[in-house]
Amino acid sequence: MGKLTIQEIAKVLVEKNNMAQRDANRFASEMFSLIQQRLGQGELVKVKGLGTFKIIGVEARESVSVRTGERVVIEGHSKVSFTPDATMKELVNKPFSQFDTV
Repeated sequence: MGKLTIQEIAKVLVEKNNMAQRDANRFASEMFSLIQQRLGQGELVKVKGLGTFKIIGVEARESVSVRTGERVVIEGHSKVSFTPDATMKELVNKPFSQFDTV
């Protein structure tokens, strides 16, 4: 399983909910646009059954350049963090439930 595009999400909406293709495309695009917009405003976005999206700050740190071997400083920045909802976590982990932890 690889990447899932907005068009593929729209296709599933059409097949499962008997929606018009245009409406499904618009819905999928608007949903992700809304999440992106709210994150840009610094808000936390919770989607029940899926999880929580939020922006977190990453502090500056030192690293080593792979090409030159020199020490470089990676500047601090923000990134999107996703925490799955309990329902999503259970769904993803279910195929591995028969394994024992070591």
